[in-house]
Amino acid sequence: MSIKLSLISTKPFYVDFYRFLNENNADVSLVQVVDPESSGQDLGELALGVKSGLLVSGNESLSSISDLKPDVVVTFLPPSIPLTEYARAAITAHAALLNIGLQSSKEFVEVFKENRLPMAGDYLIAQLDASQVLDRLLNTIKEKGLVPLSAYEIGAGGPELSEELREKKRKDELSLIKDKESVFMGAVEPVDFMGDRRHYYIWLEAEGPLKSKVTLDAWVKFEEGPLLCSPLLGALRAIYDSKIRGEIGPVKTLAPFFKRPV
Repeated sequence: MSIKLSLISTKPFYVDFYRFLNENNADVSLVQVVDPESSGQDLGELALGVKSGLLVSGNESLSSISDLKPDVVVTFLPPSIPLTEYARAAITAHAALLNIGLQSSKEFVEVFKENRLPMAGDYLIAQLDASQVLDRLLNTIKEKGLVPLSAYEIGAGGPELSEELREKKRKDELSLIKDKESVFMGAVEPVDFMGDRRHYYIWLEAEGPLKSKVTLDAWVKFEEGPLLCSPLLGALRAIYDSKIRGEIGPVKTLAPFFKRPV
């Protein structure tokens, strides 16, 4: 049975996710795509050059979400766009909510419990993350009998963030590293023209036998959207199963999918 999905996002991600579902014959049926920044485009034509009949719509379509009867509503929006009306739309449609973006969904926990619906979020961990790379490097250094002395990670790309969100994002990235004692995590600098691209620089210094020094540095460059597709599919299947089982409120088994689990 196919999972019926309403996806609320902006163009770079919903195009990538549509291509991913198509290539993998996934058990997910996109019944609605809402893009607050544009409307009236055929998703298949945007993604694959072949019309699908599924139109990307603006916020005016949220009033008809109940008619589409999605199992799950996924939100992945710029931090400047509040989640409130989308969370309400999910409840009206009696759908589970999966927030994979930076915004906090904690304020909706009680209302999802009251309506006996599951939810999960926030900030999905990508298939490959620069912080995960740094964590593996640190582990490898220790496994080889060396002592990590200091390390840092700095990055560029993504939307403009408030100081509060920048600090949260910095802590979220640091949370993926098991041994944080000798690590400095810099805030990611926004660069508008980079779009979906992210560039991270990692530097690590360790001490070896006879106080010898070992230095490692690396660039990690990737597009965010494609690396979120596979984890999102796994989270979708998990929250759909939770809904079928009648779970309500935050789904604890989905916590490992997120940097900031509700």
